[in-house]
Amino acid sequence: MQNTNSKFHYAWFIFIGCCFMMAGGLGAVLDAGIGAFVQPVMADLHFGQAELMFYLSVYFLTTIIAMPLVGYILPRYNIRVVLTTAFALTVLAFGLCSVYTEVWMWYISGFIYGLAGSFIFVIPVPILIGNWFHKRRALMLGIAMSFSGIGGALLALLFTFFINEFGWREAYALSALVMALLVLPFTAFVFRFRPEDKGLKPYGWSEAQEKGPATTHASTGSGAKSGVPATRKAILSVPFICMFLLCGLVSFYASLGTQMNPYGFSLGFFNDDNANRMFGASLVSAVMIGNIGSKVIMGFITDLIGVNKAMLIQLGLVVLGFLGFIFFAQAPWLIYVWGALFGVQNSVYAVSTPLLIRSIFGERDYTKIFTWARIGTGAIGFVGPTMFGLMVDVQGNYTLCFVVGIAIAIVCFICVLAAEATRKKLDWVED
Repeated sequence: MQNTNSKFHYAWFIFIGCCFMMAGGLGAVLDAGIGAFVQPVMADLHFGQAELMFYLSVYFLTTIIAMPLVGYILPRYNIRVVLTTAFALTVLAFGLCSVYTEVWMWYISGFIYGLAGSFIFVIPVPILIGNWFHKRRALMLGIAMSFSGIGGALLALLFTFFINEFGWREAYALSALVMALLVLPFTAFVFRFRPEDKGLKPYGWSEAQEKGPATTHASTGSGAKSGVPATRKAILSVPFICMFLLCGLVSFYASLGTQMNPYGFSLGFFNDDNANRMFGASLVSAVMIGNIGSKVIMGFITDLIGVNKAMLIQLGLVVLGFLGFIFFAQAPWLIYVWGALFGVQNSVYAVSTPLLIRSIFGERDYTKIFTWARIGTGAIGFVGPTMFGLMVDVQGNYTLCFVVGIAIAIVCFICVLAAEATRKKLDWVED
């Protein structure tokens, strides 16, 4: 294993673990788990959708506190202890929902998702892949991130099967067990923060030696890199404000993803509640197919035409999906099409937004600037789940939610154009 040229480098264990962590973490909890239980919990306990979905708003708000902690703790402490503890708390918060009787109890789980889940859902995978792969880094990262969609697609169906067969309380416990089996073996036994922890070099390092040492995603921004310094002037600049708004607004309308399962159920295509509930779960799977496909396809398009133009195309596809939900929702197969187009929003959030920020601000202080911009995810995005739930409670359907989604996508479109038009005014430093 000490030989970095061996056919099976330890980096591949890290990659496999990252795939399972995305599937059993972000995919299971946020993409599949929350939406699958909305309708049965509301029907049994007679909660309003807005008051129940406020627990997702609590999650977004808590990430504002958690994000700086993630960046500080991960490089400094044993990553297996940190990730195992964080995911055990996340699974516990999910499983405890099986015994909840009051809506405020879900808010406690939302808080734990935000605090502990922030260490699992998004941040660790780019860091681990960046540290362990020099060769094929971008490809491995794209594949690993796509497993949130694969996990969301498959687990939405599995969790709904549990609900139909055993009831929502037992399903919560069974679903939590599935998540634990998918992720905890890797966090407890496999992950290492750096190849040096195993006496190794990153995968592909031998090919890179002739070009000199490579930086990693875990870089704190030190060293000779070109880009915009993370100064007060940069943070108050128009491009940064646009990126802050973009992160927040994308997460705002992306929270509609948790509404897809109850939305599919509400359409009532079938005369049986279990069948309608399974249709809602299959709609989540269609959204996840759009998620997976867009991350791969838009990656190629981004290389060809640039990230800013690619993002405009993505936002246009999301708007098309919203329009389909509003005007052409007469048949199940049409709903699947619009769901897949809506799923493109996942690649906007997870792939294109980080790439756009890197393109505008460069490498020099990318980690700091990206982390600060991501605070907009919680600061703005927390409004989405509760507001969309309130709209459904008041209107009785999801039409207004989709109209608001279109308006937000248009504002995101403007943010991309404005950031591109003003980026030349930034104080770029060439090292």
